[in-house]
Amino acid sequence: MPDWVTHIAVAWTLCRILRFKFDEFNNANTMLVIAGALIPDIAKIALVFKFIGIDASDYFAILHIPSGSIIVTGIISLFFPEKKKAFLFLGFGVLTHYCLDLILEHVSGGIYLFYPFNWFQWQLEVTNSSDYLITLLALCIAGLVYLIGKEVDRNRALNNTQ
Repeated sequence: MPDWVTHIAVAWTLCRILRFKFDEFNNANTMLVIAGALIPDIAKIALVFKFIGIDASDYFAILHIPSGSIIVTGIISLFFPEKKKAFLFLGFGVLTHYCLDLILEHVSGGIYLFYPFNWFQWQLEVTNSSDYLITLLALCIAGLVYLIGKEVDRNRALNNTQ
């Protein structure tokens, strides 16, 4: 189930793997990617309104489709000095979110990937949303990448001192 833990683990893992090749994926930019991976789930704020008796889910649903997430990404990137770079890293995080959500079997029919141009709902039905195997797998892979990354960093530090 791609929950927040899974979205964070996958975004971090991808950034850590890309850091082996590209220096741009430093800790600050990795945090932007992780934040971007959580942007589509801002729509969950509707649950707070539901708790106080207001049904605002239709108003916040636009945030959990790619076009709405990209708009929010653009607005958030305006708060950074390097707006284009922030937008790209946040957008990469949003992309990871939708890639994970795409593999789910959705009860509601899927994700409107190309809304407003196309109303077709997309889903690959690889796993059920109640299956936590994806979360466990993402955490195991993140742990493995962490250990490998730590060893690579140690070897780089040794090579730089010699």
